[in-house]
Amino acid sequence: MKIFVDTGAWLALHDKQDQFHGQAIEARARIEKEKIELVTSDFIFDESLTFIRYRASHDAAVLFGSSLLHSSIVSMVSVDRDLLQMAFELFRKYKDQDFSLTDCTSFVLMKRLKLTTCFTFDSHFSQMGFRIF
Repeated sequence: MKIFVDTGAWLALHDKQDQFHGQAIEARARIEKEKIELVTSDFIFDESLTFIRYRASHDAAVLFGSSLLHSSIVSMVSVDRDLLQMAFELFRKYKDQDFSLTDCTSFVLMKRLKLTTCFTFDSHFSQMGFRIF
């Protein structure tokens, strides 16, 4: 099984003050036990690194970045121009929603990779028909 990991999950795992920290730790234990493969994107990497930098510290952000870049269980997919164009079209289409462009890149990427489940605390994913881990 493969699941997509969103920014909120990375933040909750790395910020003990995050309201979802306990749930994230439990989910990580399940991921490890079930040997679930993780997929994220370079947009999520950027967003997570930035938020960890400001929520915790520069050192914490560097540690997170290094661990993710060298991880053997996390695949990082780059958002190419075609995917970005599709995400932008989705962003334009859903003007009544508060999806970020990064959310839209994740939705399009998950559909491209045929991923149905996301490790996240963001209800936008369930609104788009994805299962939340």
